[in-house]
Amino acid sequence: MEQITSFAQLKAHLTDNNFVKRIAVANAVDEHSSEAALKAVESGFAEVFLFGDAAKIPVSEQIKRQFADKIHIIDIPDVQQATEAAVLAVRQGDADVLMKGLVNTDVLLRAVLNKENGILPEGNVLSFCSVFEIPAYRKLLFFGDPAVIPSPSLAQREAIINYVAQTARKFGVVCPKIAMIHATEVANPKIQYMQDYIDIMEKYRAGAFPNIILDGPLDIFLALDKERGAIKNVPTPVLGDADGLIFPNFESANVFYKALISFAGAEMAGCLAGTSKPVVLTSRGDSAESKFNSIAMACVLS
Repeated sequence: MEQITSFAQLKAHLTDNNFVKRIAVANAVDEHSSEAALKAVESGFAEVFLFGDAAKIPVSEQIKRQFADKIHIIDIPDVQQATEAAVLAVRQGDADVLMKGLVNTDVLLRAVLNKENGILPEGNVLSFCSVFEIPAYRKLLFFGDPAVIPSPSLAQREAIINYVAQTARKFGVVCPKIAMIHATEVANPKIQYMQDYIDIMEKYRAGAFPNIILDGPLDIFLALDKERGAIKNVPTPVLGDADGLIFPNFESANVFYKALISFAGAEMAGCLAGTSKPVVLTSRGDSAESKFNSIAMACVLS
């Protein structure tokens, strides 16, 4: 598989290879989520199941007629019940991807985590993986976790590394280069999370994390900017060519995430990781285009 380096290439990959994935949208009454889901239908790689109050789901009669075999509206006015029904459809194999509509994240996560009808396998770590297309960077950049785990434990950090690597491989990156990010390249075990980095690197050198090139701590220059990174004269196999970034905590990843969108002209996609099927969990502030990109991401992951 050719490496996917942009969202336009991702869309072309889905359409050219005749992917058609079934998307269950929980409470699909907001315009951005519905617009993104319908765009995926129009692009030819999705069939959508829109759960929610049928009278409030914004789909025109013309679109319903045009894509009658690809758009299904399931009339469930109660938000929680609509959400639970969408999750159950994914659990039972009637849909390949779950998408958050106009529903509070805590309501969606309760349904996802429900032991009887949810979609998080026992023992899995629930996390979030982002993908960014940044005009100043030559390929897609994957990173975690900006949305779910505030301060990862060692086991959670290891799971995040694996999720980022697995996602990158689905985009055709054969051996992802992953950098564990810090303000400098100096490993100071007095810093709360730094011992995790030290332990992870020891495991990596002993053969853990196969088919990954991993290094850390590294700063952003060393990870993403070959010219600036080279000035620091730090030997690293990742130098300026990272496919994935692992941030020390929720706060730093979230600030990086929002700064890229606000000031770097970046486009993003993101999904929950660890669930049995991909979950498109976007913010109310995300654009319809970001939600569409996230659906495309979920479709290639499913």
